[in-house]
Amino acid sequence: MTVPQWLGIAATISILALLMVACLTTVVRRRRAKSPPQAGWLTDDMVEGIISHGRLSGRWVPEEALDLEEIAKEEERFWSETWDESEPYWD
Repeated sequence: MTVPQWLGIAATISILALLMVACLTTVVRRRRAKSPPQAGWLTDDMVEGIISHGRLSGRWVPEEALDLEEIAKEEERFWSETWDESEPYWD
């Protein structure tokens, strides 16, 4: 193979690699736009919604709400447990 042939092959591979990176970037951006953000992450719009309406609504809200009765029962069970006396750190 001659040098111009190698340059043509290298250019083709480079262009294909750039196209693959561009496609991957597009796919990642679309997935992030469709899925809710990670836990603990709030946007300014979400904070504004909480301030104005007193709660967060829309597609970012989890489908299952917290079961306050179950939480209260578990908290009561936790605090009603007997605790062993702590062992002395030194003898």
